[in-house]
Amino acid sequence: MPLVALKPYKSPRLSAAAQVSMLTSIPAPVGGLNFRDPISEMPPTDAMVMDNFIPQRTGCLLRKGWSFSCNSLTDPVTSLFSYNAADSADNRLFAASGGSIWDVTGEDAVEDQASTGSTDGIWSTTQFALASGEVVLLAVSPGAGYWVYEATSGWTQKTPTNLPTDLLSVAVWKNRVWFTENKTSTVWYLEDIDAIDGIAVAFEMGSLLRNGGSVRGLINWTLDSGVGVDDYLVVVGTEGDVGVWQGTDPTAAATFGLKGVWYVGPVPAIGRFFTAYGGDVMILSELGLVPMSRLVNGQFSEIQPGPSSKIQNVLSPIIVKYRNDASWDVIIVPNSDVLIIKLPPQNGIYVQYAMNVNTGAWCTFSGMPMVCTALLNGQLYFATDDKGIAKGLFGEEDGLKLDLLGGDAVAGNIQGAFNAFEMPGRLKKFTMVRPVFITEQAPGVKLRMNTQYSFTSVAGTPSFSGTTFSEWDTAVWGIAKWSGVSNTYESWFGVSGLGYYGAVRMRVKGIGGSTTLSSYHVLYEPGGIM
Repeated sequence: MPLVALKPYKSPRLSAAAQVSMLTSIPAPVGGLNFRDPISEMPPTDAMVMDNFIPQRTGCLLRKGWSFSCNSLTDPVTSLFSYNAADSADNRLFAASGGSIWDVTGEDAVEDQASTGSTDGIWSTTQFALASGEVVLLAVSPGAGYWVYEATSGWTQKTPTNLPTDLLSVAVWKNRVWFTENKTSTVWYLEDIDAIDGIAVAFEMGSLLRNGGSVRGLINWTLDSGVGVDDYLVVVGTEGDVGVWQGTDPTAAATFGLKGVWYVGPVPAIGRFFTAYGGDVMILSELGLVPMSRLVNGQFSEIQPGPSSKIQNVLSPIIVKYRNDASWDVIIVPNSDVLIIKLPPQNGIYVQYAMNVNTGAWCTFSGMPMVCTALLNGQLYFATDDKGIAKGLFGEEDGLKLDLLGGDAVAGNIQGAFNAFEMPGRLKKFTMVRPVFITEQAPGVKLRMNTQYSFTSVAGTPSFSGTTFSEWDTAVWGIAKWSGVSNTYESWFGVSGLGYYGAVRMRVKGIGGSTTLSSYHVLYEPGGIM
């Protein structure tokens, strides 16, 4: 029987029709900024741009705002420092401006100490709890010498025997006051413990500065080395040498010795370049943010990078370029759970890098013109570039005046990782995006879809008019607006773009501190390989 060819199979029209659109849900980039990994291999939970959004475990939170807390001074503010007394009623916030020290705790600045003699207005301060229970603030500045603030007597200049006036920094280690002399390898300490005056003794640190330079600062580091908790004296050189000293009495070699010398890279020359971090100390240098505990244990390397590894490719060149500019700071803000690296202005623009201390995820802050910073009562304060004093990461708006007027909604900018939507080899036509926010009021949003590893910014600024809620027992019933309750807000936005990879770029304006990006949905039409 001859073979008979089969007729071609004709598929039903419905089953042969191509699926027109597909929908993918993408989580918010809670992993924060990532400048380390290849763009094509980056996790979808990381971001290429994250400005004024703090990455948290449950989403990306629009940072809080900032508001002025004191009237502007006549001269620029060069340093800001706080005094946290035993009695919180005596707490003070001080600003260095025009060669004087000003009390800027209230709305009106008061000159507390005139003519300090400081040559650059950059002050180093630390607190010292005396055996009597009194808490004093120790302060030094090049040319100004050594000053002490006490709640009862105010500012007084101390002149310990032998101590020079060109001092760079001050620290307290094992109840003894230590100083670094500006642009030398010599440090000084007071002969008596639990004293703020007396005889100063020189101690030469030149032998540990193997890469040259001078001593930049002294740090008290508390560490459990396996034989109990002890305090170590950390000496940091300008070119990155770090010496760790152990013992009690620096006058006796038997009780005071060098534990070792390590290298972290050159450190910023002006401002504060370190901070306590839990039971550790973080040092900012050209190698990034270096934890002392990992450094001395040999665990800080390319194979075991530090906490700033994700932003190191961007942060390191900034430190190299601006390390001699004023003014740097590394500060932890407990009420916002962030560690902030305050950079000097770059071409007049202020940008800070911030790390979520709970997750290690990074973002940037902009729109806060931080000249110098301090913490008082757990609240971040900073001096502005227009000679003002402001509370940072405070309230819902940016730039709020003392009369509570003139503020603007906090503006965020975000772009997540590029996503192949599980089809890296197929073209996709992107049509719509729906961001999902959890907040008290619908934010203003403008967005676009960037394709093929492009970083085009969103044109224009989203509009947002914050709702002012009413005060109980003052507002008119039936007209007043109730305080907001967090809700979910989501809307579709039309986009255009053709590519193998796509990333949503978004500008957001909303209520600072209570607007969280939870996720976003992307609608697209898959195409062919070519």
